[in-house]
Amino acid sequence: MLLFASCHRASDPLIGRWTVEKVNVEFNEQIATPEMVRQYGELEKGNVIEIAMDSIISLISEGDTLTGRCSLKGNQLFMDGTPFGRYENGTIHTESSTPLGIIKVVYKK
Repeated sequence: MLLFASCHRASDPLIGRWTVEKVNVEFNEQIATPEMVRQYGELEKGNVIEIAMDSIISLISEGDTLTGRCSLKGNQLFMDGTPFGRYENGTIHTESSTPLGIIKVVYKK
């Protein structure tokens, strides 16, 4: 796994605080009500990603923080070796699978 070699420079475009720009909730309409879709979307809007110069990535969600070591292979972003999302065109894209469907989030600085 390639570590973020450039994470040690303050000028690295990934270093910093990322907030939600867009949420797309794709739930099974036969299981999830429109209200559930709206609520999940609202919850996701409060998420924040922070990437530090020491290659530490943190996902802050509803007061909980998940932290790990970030790495980048191509445009794929990993947290502790597990796929986390992708970096493209100055944004970070994540995708989460749930029993109800998929939640796609775009983060911007």
